[in-house]
Amino acid sequence: MVADFQLREKVRKIVRSTTEESQVPEKAKSLGFGCFTIGMIVVILLFAFISVGLLIQSYWIAGGVILTFTLGLSYITVQLIRADKLHN
Repeated sequence: MVADFQLREKVRKIVRSTTEESQVPEKAKSLGFGCFTIGMIVVILLFAFISVGLLIQSYWIAGGVILTFTLGLSYITVQLIRADKLHN
């Protein structure tokens, strides 16, 4: 019987945490956003490197497509970094 009440209490906490605005500490949010940002920058640099390599090898269409994708991804990342609501 005791285990059943403990399980119910755990389920109530989970339900409460999904309905409330935020249960995640600010430090964890900023750390997660920082890791996400670093990951996005690494991906952008990888795609930029691939794009430049393709353009040097005269694969203009593929290089241009990847360069366009890289610029779009860069724009999105900059907008996410500038958005106050996400990381503050």
